[in-house]
Amino acid sequence: MRNPIAKWGIVAVLFVLSIACTIPIPTTEPLTLLDPPADVYQSLGSDGAQAAEINLRMLSRQLTLRPDIYAELLNAHFHYNVAEWEPKIDQKTANGVTDISIRQGMGGQLTLGDSADDYINNWEIGLAPNIPVDLGVDLGTGAAQLDLGGLSLTGFSLTTGSSDAVLNFSDVNPEPMSRLRLTAGTGSLTASGLGNANFDQLSVFGGAGSIDLDFSGNWKRSALAHIRAGAGTIYVRVPSAIGVRVQVSGALNRVDTGAGFTKRGDNEYTNAAYGQAPLTLTIEITTGVGAIRLVSM
Repeated sequence: MRNPIAKWGIVAVLFVLSIACTIPIPTTEPLTLLDPPADVYQSLGSDGAQAAEINLRMLSRQLTLRPDIYAELLNAHFHYNVAEWEPKIDQKTANGVTDISIRQGMGGQLTLGDSADDYINNWEIGLAPNIPVDLGVDLGTGAAQLDLGGLSLTGFSLTTGSSDAVLNFSDVNPEPMSRLRLTAGTGSLTASGLGNANFDQLSVFGGAGSIDLDFSGNWKRSALAHIRAGAGTIYVRVPSAIGVRVQVSGALNRVDTGAGFTKRGDNEYTNAAYGQAPLTLTIEITTGVGAIRLVSM
């Protein structure tokens, strides 16, 4: 395709379509409203396992996740007023690993003509900080507040459709993280304290929403970050104490550098600590149409 802008526009559309399965689809079928809303509390233990794989799939509304020192493994509170949205919970354990799946009921659709304000679906999830967990979160529409600070995460993935997601590594992850993957559709994604995540490689995939990445934290080792987006604005904030090299490519980009970054050649940017500090963060950014803002703090 000769027109690079059109090419990246198509890429953005295809990306949004690829995550469309996480977005509720309007339906003519009525939903069963509960009055009063249901309040369900659930506690899950480790079932004798030394590690866990936990997957949360929520199609609509509000998700809150945080460390819970009182949880054996997972404490949950579900507050909803649609019978079809009752969470489905499965747990199985084998070879020292317990696998937990929590997913919103199959009535994830919204009835045509109804106001979204008529529906309630709030999940509050607490995780034990002392058990190694490979965590996956899949969101459709709504909002998510994820406080991952101090959790023992061996891996983490987040996929959103049109949700606005805020995640924060407020404390150091004691486990080396092999996989950190963030995928955002048309909503906004804000991630802070990424230096506390203790990752080797970070992959960020964006559609048409804004992406704000704050790499502050207590860095343990050098790392590599890949950021790919079709359109939208990407903010990258890095600490001045580690060396940072940013490589930018794409069809049509506007790169704004704040204090602390120097342009090296056409598409390369470094901060003052690059080549001097013992740790290096390498960031590769590929975008279609959009703006990139780099700040070394």
